[in-house]
Amino acid sequence: FRSTRKVAIHTHSAINPTAFGRHTTWQRGSMSDPVREAREQLIRVGLSGKYASSDAVPDVIVRSWRRSISSAVKSSVASQRYQDVDTDSLLCRAAVPVLDRWQHQLADTGTTLFLSDRGGSIVARRTSDNSERRRLDSVHAAEGFDYSEDAIGTNGLGTSMVERRPIFVNGSQHYNDALAALACAAAPVYTPAGLVVGSVSLGGPVEAASPIMLSLTREISQQIEERLRASSRPQDLALAMSFMRFTSSQRPTVVMDKESILANTPGLPYVNVASHVMLWELINSHNWSSNSTLRRHLEETFIEITARRVVDGPREHFVVHFSSFGETPDHDSGVAAPSKTTITTLGRDNTAPAVVVVDGPRGSGRATVAGRLRTTRERVARLEVFVVSAAAAPPWTTVEGLLAGGTDVLIRRVEELAENEIPSLAGVVERQRKARAAGQRASSLLLTSWRDRAAPIVQAFIDAAGPAEHTECLAQRPERIPGLVRVLLNVVDPEARHTISPAALQSMVQWNWPGNISELADTVAGLVREAKGSVIERRHLPKHLQQSPPRRHMSMMETAERGAIIRALDAAGGNKSEAAALLGMGRTTLYRRLRQLGLDTGEGSI
Repeated sequence: FRSTRKVAIHTHSAINPTAFGRHTTWQRGSMSDPVREAREQLIRVGLSGKYASSDAVPDVIVRSWRRSISSAVKSSVASQRYQDVDTDSLLCRAAVPVLDRWQHQLADTGTTLFLSDRGGSIVARRTSDNSERRRLDSVHAAEGFDYSEDAIGTNGLGTSMVERRPIFVNGSQHYNDALAALACAAAPVYTPAGLVVGSVSLGGPVEAASPIMLSLTREISQQIEERLRASSRPQDLALAMSFMRFTSSQRPTVVMDKESILANTPGLPYVNVASHVMLWELINSHNWSSNSTLRRHLEETFIEITARRVVDGPREHFVVHFSSFGETPDHDSGVAAPSKTTITTLGRDNTAPAVVVVDGPRGSGRATVAGRLRTTRERVARLEVFVVSAAAAPPWTTVEGLLAGGTDVLIRRVEELAENEIPSLAGVVERQRKARAAGQRASSLLLTSWRDRAAPIVQAFIDAAGPAEHTECLAQRPERIPGLVRVLLNVVDPEARHTISPAALQSMVQWNWPGNISELADTVAGLVREAKGSVIERRHLPKHLQQSPPRRHMSMMETAERGAIIRALDAAGGNKSEAAALLGMGRTTLYRRLRQLGLDTGEGSI
């Protein structure tokens, strides 16, 4: 853990306001010209050009300028990125009391306190002067605006997180001209596991700049970190202790439980909300009593995970390593090498199968899988799709003509074919295979079927054709849901205006989706259409998803208790204190049972 220390805050003596001085106007200091000229020179020569370093500009500022240029940051426009921020996050709950105390201490100094989240968005601002507040608003230095380095360039909040150390940015050292009248000191805020979770900054007019600002910012950051550590649950601390073993490992590694995931640097590309939920589902589906190690190929990837359970601490958690097929894990990981696995894929061009059958329940993504198999070839032809129905079978002559002309054909729902149509389909399949074998065709015939719902003669045809791949309903493969949600979000929200919270995604994984992918697609589209904020949280989900039970088997007593809690919450309008009173239990007991029964609606995000 990072060392922290307590510092008593004395109301009248902790800070001498005159150390900063009181100013009513902001203006550029005398250092603006040489610093601005150095920045303009770097912009002119570019990242690959020859740049003569200036004694007027610290190396840390030049590094940040270079990153700003690389990110194509505009130097003359105030921050334009805005999104609603979570003011009830763990970071805010730890920081707000500290900021409130320091706001009182800093009254009449002309300075303002800022807190940003890990993405660089300002989540809290403390200033006691209305004129300063208006000036800050004019440069969008307010809650919700993005002050990450790649959004607005060199600035205290964003640059301190990138550099992972306290930093002072004075006047024209800011990359953005709109901030050139400001001076700010900033320091990153770390979790107990040593991860940067945000930053805190003390800023004001250039004329109010003082070296003491950097020391005070360090102090404020340490006090926030101490509150984060004090508020950490025992299981979080145990997770952090396990993670410390792998921070310097070169192998992609994460340490996780249901609510948290920590990644070392090589493991960062594997970590997001969807991968966390997917990994948790895979881990939960494993029988740990019979096998202490889980090895699993991640579907539709060349990645294999090797996981083991850690039982130290108040609650079990897991260490997960990522590797490509054939790689051997580090010997110091304590995990045996994975067994060799052979991957069979469709060949390219003339080796691609003439006929591909994908079998599985309706709505389980059969057509999507067929399309993926088809696009493994270098040459992708035009595709025509026919859907079998009780009213009409595909026009076989047309299908034959398309295949002969080089067009791929997909026939969906073969299980719906009448028995007298099977000879026609069998003939098309036979002629397609012979023509491909003779080199007369390059097209593919794709079929989707549901053998279990087909007539016996159709079942015999499917067996003879030999399905290339079997799909399963979402209830049997819940680990697919996070990835599918991500794909569907990309389709219905191409501008990426919305994200989904971990708690909401976990609720979606717990639902059994009787309508399979079609139901999931309709749900995601509805959430995006009705969402008012940028983050879709569990409270935005339909009621049946919010109340979906955990996938683990529940006893009759747990099922009855869960139903009683849901009814009490509905009767109390969601008020947990009132619901606890209706149930005749303490509020603490209710919160514990909500977590255990999968009803906890808290997002719990830092």
